Amino acid sequence: MNIETTRLKIVPLTVEQFHLLLCDINKMEQELDLIPSNELLDKHTQQAMEGLYKEAVKHPQSYIWYTNWQIILKSENIAIGSACFTGEPDKNGQVEIGYGINKDYRNCGYMTEAAEAMCAWAFKQENVKSIIAETEPDNYASHKVLQKCKMEKYLESNNSFWWKIEKEKYENNINKRKF
Repeated sequence: MNIETTRLKIVPLTVEQFHLLLCDINKMEQELDLIPSNELLDKHTQQAMEGLYKEAVKHPQSYIWYTNWQIILKSENIAIGSACFTGEPDKNGQVEIGYGINKDYRNCGYMTEAAEAMCAWAFKQENVKSIIAETEPDNYASHKVLQKCKMEKYLESNNSFWWKIEKEKYENNINKRKF
């Protein structure tokens, strides 16, 4: 169920691999036969991933919506970041995407490439009608990623900007690219 792009392989972790990510990233990377990234999860990401892991365990049939997806740079066979959905599509068909990229791999277009691929995958799934994302107001790099994915800001607060793309708009943009 991996997603492949020109430069990336995006691998959804099994529940067991997700557990390894939280306990020992090196073992998780070894399990995936990757070159060690020597990266650690920051405190905020660790807490968020622990919450998602608990949900993945609770929902074995739909864990894919709760697991972490490793973003692997094919040319180096190294994990350069990760992405996730924060749960199954809700009653309105909406899912939320989150992501991060390792510092040494920023500003190369990898995160945009991965986010676009994740959105394309999500829109192929049953019941997904829209994808949203939350950013901090001053995270300009993430704003650019979402704008390149054709998401539009639809809500602002002091702490967050919320972005969204509807399946219909996504499909219209894909159709325009083909000509």
